[in-house]
Amino acid sequence: MKVRFSILPLTILLGLSGCDKISTISENTVKCGDDSSLQLVQSLLEDSTQSRVKSIASNEGVLTDSAGLRANTSKIHFTLEDIRTSQTDPNSTKVFCVAALSTTLDSELIERANFVTNYYEQSNLSEKAFQQDIDMDGNTIKYSLEYSIQPTDDGVNIYGQLQNGSELIDFIGTAVVNAIQKSSVQAIKARQQKADVENAIAQRVAMEEEESLVAQAEAIAIRESANELASISAEQAKAKATMDYKRNELNMLWNTASAEIKESLAANQKEWVKERDEICIARAREGEAARQETLRMECVTEIISERYYQLKEYID
Repeated sequence: MKVRFSILPLTILLGLSGCDKISTISENTVKCGDDSSLQLVQSLLEDSTQSRVKSIASNEGVLTDSAGLRANTSKIHFTLEDIRTSQTDPNSTKVFCVAALSTTLDSELIERANFVTNYYEQSNLSEKAFQQDIDMDGNTIKYSLEYSIQPTDDGVNIYGQLQNGSELIDFIGTAVVNAIQKSSVQAIKARQQKADVENAIAQRVAMEEEESLVAQAEAIAIRESANELASISAEQAKAKATMDYKRNELNMLWNTASAEIKESLAANQKEWVKERDEICIARAREGEAARQETLRMECVTEIISERYYQLKEYID
């Protein structure tokens, strides 16, 4: 849920309230700085703040109750100073007033509000105050408040209205709603952190499994390669043994020939050796690199066998 700061139109009257009989009223007149007037204005500010908090919470879907609302708004303190009368109405008893309003926010409330805005990557309370031209220093807000007060005709009660302050009440109300959300945001953050940890563990397990599979594949490949090399070596050894046997057999046959036969076949024998090697090298190159030597020796063996019978028939 996103938290937003909104500003009410300045023309909206933030409150209308009465108080009990005030004994200090005389001749149906009141003054801006009377204790009864100041108590009334503070009551207007508190009621307006609570009303704004309820409105913002409802719009944002934030659950709150009366006890929680009072607990949070009770940490907001309004102080009126430098009170003066700005205007009087010659045709009525209404008096228009101006006062320097100091609003003090509890440091814990500010911390909780900033926790929520930080989670949603929004500006903190001080930054928002600066953006909205609200004079906030630390946890104190300075504001020039305008209000009006008027006694009833019988002098029993007085009534008041706030003439401005909508942006201040909206700012404070939003801060309170943000602070109320800290517990729920902490729960969301905790669930996210738990999910992140679980995802990290799952990723690590998956990575370890993948590394294990890769290691197994490499081990299998190494074994297969070793087996293949061993097979090739055995094949080469067998081919060489067969070739050596046939070569030795041919040499023994050659030694049985007379000097005249050897002399007559000498040139032909050299040509045969040259042709044999060329044929076998060419045939070996057609095979796989690992088996080329085996193919060459098998080729030599085959040609020696053919030469043996040719030479034996000639000698006989």
